[in-house]
Amino acid sequence: FLLTRSSDLRTFPAAKTIVEKLPFIKYAIMSNGACTVDMRDMSINHAEMLSPDTVKEVIGHARGCGAVPALYDLSVENQHVYYDTLEGVCEYFEHYLNTDPRCTLVENIEHYSENILQVSTVAKKEIIITLQKALAGIGATVMVLPYETPRLGGKSDEFWFIQIVNTNAKKHIALRRMHDLLEIPAGRYVAAGDNYNDCDMLEDADVGVAMGNAPDDVKAHADVVVSS
Repeated sequence: FLLTRSSDLRTFPAAKTIVEKLPFIKYAIMSNGACTVDMRDMSINHAEMLSPDTVKEVIGHARGCGAVPALYDLSVENQHVYYDTLEGVCEYFEHYLNTDPRCTLVENIEHYSENILQVSTVAKKEIIITLQKALAGIGATVMVLPYETPRLGGKSDEFWFIQIVNTNAKKHIALRRMHDLLEIPAGRYVAAGDNYNDCDMLEDADVGVAMGNAPDDVKAHADVVVSS
């Protein structure tokens, strides 16, 4: 079995408590497909890193748009999330940076541009959309989604999340790679998802399953729609 989780709260350390309850999981695909972890020995099976130049370019655009970027390094069990200011950060991202033990305040995050798996932030929707447009053509995968947290009671229309990963970091690419590696028989590749970054995965699978709480245009990519 494979487990794939996305978004900044779905890096391996953040999903570890979930994975540990599922002992039948062999591989965990994290960060929207950027990293695949072998659960048997906690090693990295495959990783798609951002180049240091791309990381620095993203940092510049984020700052120019009024966002506070955070860098996630590659370490599986001792991951660092680097940030260098709280000035101008929205309350939800500030809470995250202040409470997640991975988050590390440094003088300048540009000095930590090596071995970065993803760059992410949370901000007002208009800031995130402006940043998304600024990053067009940057040569990386840029994903934006409504921010979801229990503190907001679910998804927010006011605060959005952005994740920048390697251009080859996509769920369906990572799953297809593992599908071929494990020689999964035809017809047994099932994928379930509930958001826009799941659409390619739902279409690529032999059976794509959309959750009942998924947007209608996500459900349109699935073969089956189940309960919320």
